[in-house]
Amino acid sequence: MGIDTQASPGILFCDVVGSTRLYRDLGDDDAHAVIATCLAGISAKISAVNGRIIKTIGDEIMAIFPDALATYDAAVAIQRDRSVEVGRMSSDRKDEVHFRIGFHCGSVVICDGDAFGTTVNIAARLASLAKADQIITTDSAIEHLDTLRRATTRPIPAHARGLGDDVNVVEVVWHSHTDSETVIFHLPGTARSFESAGVLKIISDGRRWVFGPECESVTLGRHAENSVVIPGEFASRRHATIERRWDKWILIDHSTNGTFVRPAGIAEFRICREEVILRAAGSLSFGRSSKGSGGADVDFVLISDH
Repeated sequence: MGIDTQASPGILFCDVVGSTRLYRDLGDDDAHAVIATCLAGISAKISAVNGRIIKTIGDEIMAIFPDALATYDAAVAIQRDRSVEVGRMSSDRKDEVHFRIGFHCGSVVICDGDAFGTTVNIAARLASLAKADQIITTDSAIEHLDTLRRATTRPIPAHARGLGDDVNVVEVVWHSHTDSETVIFHLPGTARSFESAGVLKIISDGRRWVFGPECESVTLGRHAENSVVIPGEFASRRHATIERRWDKWILIDHSTNGTFVRPAGIAEFRICREEVILRAAGSLSFGRSSKGSGGADVDFVLISDH
């Protein structure tokens, strides 16, 4: 029996939600094919960031990663690409297939290829608490992430036996929500009492704009009256606003097709008639993804004046 203790890897559990209903409605063979397609896609995302599958239990995968960054990246990639993997299915019930993910980081014991310990137990419990399309983790796990990744998390109230009193649950906000819900990405513990939001720099096609802390808002869109004019058919006439609120610059989308945001070091995501805090640096594409389109419409950089 080989036993090894690893200091602080990431443990992730991903469960295919709705599998019981699929087996009931589709029959064993067709439902198994659907689940197998899902698990294959999940496995590919795990391997892409040097993760290793510990085991598959029915419709749930348990995986281990070298660190918190790889665990986070795998979780986000799995959820963001769900529509791609599910879209390959022939089943007319594919819209009912969703994933839920829980992960935690900390010491684990590896024995004969399996993983054991408190970290594993917490990760499994988090996965059971997660809802469809949700990623949840702990505040101690996100301490190992960089600033930009931490900025996409928010604390959520969750109390359940098996987590312990010192475990605080955090959600990774990886996708855009419904139009009725405003999304603000938090950096937990960040004070909101600074007097200045610093300087916002926007770069597009060789042009540069600099907006200091005295600037209240910046408009972006196709119309000539905008602060930053975005040429092209994909941008709306008044597509988005970047508004200063206390110590933050907030991107607000007003468009039909949405704004694609790519913070430095984080995969691109879309917001549509929602808000998001801009952090450090990144790029924005208006009305269509920057992937395969020749690049983003604008780059942005935030510079503190403190």
